Amino acid sequence: MKHLLKRLPITLGSALLLSSNITLAGEYPQIIQHILDRGLSMVADFDATPDVRGYILESQGKPITVYVSKDKQHAFVGTHIDQDGNNLSAETIDALYYPAKASQTWAELASSHWVADSDNSAATIIYAFYDPNCPYCQAFREAASPWIQSGQVQLRHILVGVLTPSSLPKAATILGAANPHAAYMQNVTQHKRGGIVVQESARIRGEPQVRANNQLMQKLGVPATPGIYYKDAKGRLHRHLGMPPAHTLNLMMEGRIQP
Repeated sequence: MKHLLKRLPITLGSALLLSSNITLAGEYPQIIQHILDRGLSMVADFDATPDVRGYILESQGKPITVYVSKDKQHAFVGTHIDQDGNNLSAETIDALYYPAKASQTWAELASSHWVADSDNSAATIIYAFYDPNCPYCQAFREAASPWIQSGQVQLRHILVGVLTPSSLPKAATILGAANPHAAYMQNVTQHKRGGIVVQESARIRGEPQVRANNQLMQKLGVPATPGIYYKDAKGRLHRHLGMPPAHTLNLMMEGRIQP
């Protein structure tokens, strides 16, 4: 049992069979709890057939579909195909996983530690992981400034410290400042001259928040800054890494649907 569970994160598309007792752990069958205990996370559950319950879990940023038998003694990991050859697993993931994951990600971004750039009444909200030493973060902010100044877009800078040894102290100084937005703008205006000067008392206050943001960045699998999250006109979540080209920039700032 333990040997099979260890293989679970790499078994998407395989035909893996697990066995379990019938007892429940919390709201999930014990067999599902065994899998969750291995570090996977629950995203959604559904009725696959009248006799089979399906669960969509996430491992290393990817969805895995697990099907549990009616007696809760067996679980199958793989693809659910009907008699006509249709991939029902893919349809379910499209319908349940991606919307649920987008909602979860947006909530995590909102709960992170960020500096608001522009008015709270802005129609469009955009989150961006921002390292104080990142030249592309600086370029993105400059490109977005017309929409920020007009009040159409609020850019929420999630301060991280990942690029250089001075990144974390600078980010912490910004978040720990009495006026984080003023401190952020100081880094913007002085970026070519080295950015904001680290203030020890502010750094101490802000460092736990920056470390939490670093962890969120890692959890979401964002490998570079700026890591930008935005929604289109239909409310669908999109992510862009790095400085966006003009076409993509207009799409995200205007909240238009991706082509």
